Amino acid sequence: MRYGVIVIGLAALASSAAADIIEVGGAAVLAEPPSSILLNQWESDTEIRGFFERQAVLSSDLALDHVNTGLVDHESLLVPGFVSAGTAVQSYLFHADSVNGFDALLSGYVVFDAPILGVLIHSSSMNGTDGFLGRPGITYGQHPGRRLELPPGSLDTFEISGDRMRLDFTLKFAAANDNIRIITAIPEPGSLALLSLVGLAGLRRRREAQR
Repeated sequence: MRYGVIVIGLAALASSAAADIIEVGGAAVLAEPPSSILLNQWESDTEIRGFFERQAVLSSDLALDHVNTGLVDHESLLVPGFVSAGTAVQSYLFHADSVNGFDALLSGYVVFDAPILGVLIHSSSMNGTDGFLGRPGITYGQHPGRRLELPPGSLDTFEISGDRMRLDFTLKFAAANDNIRIITAIPEPGSLALLSLVGLAGLRRRREAQR
């Protein structure tokens, strides 16, 4: 079953705000990328490496390969959509490339402090957005295998949580590298202040409990 296109529209947010990754787990790790992440350049059989790319205010509508919450374990479950021009967004990339074409199957997750608007998982989508969502100074390349391959073609799967704060993924990769670009909103300054207050309160409680 193929679903229709969903439109996600958000007002432009304050440029002084910033979204951030607050947790990763499983095989997912945060790492500083080298100047080139072309195929066979940034390899690991045990890690799915992620990094912040860029904050931007969209000058035109941004098409996304998938925007719905829930598990996507088949190509037919993809729900395309777009983020409206004028929206402030941040982009992150998670990258998997095995050593010497080793057949790897890894799972991980990432948690953000701002909602996930959607993801880009196709080669053409990522190739077409490197220029304005990719990190400046990084060579990404145009490798056709730079994508997720969902069942029935392969075993890649992912899931956006119901609150849109967490993305889980399982990636199977060997001769080609797997990439997923994640687009998040940017929290308003008031939201950031609230998160800081909650974090400080939790820290105080943990310290008091340890006394």
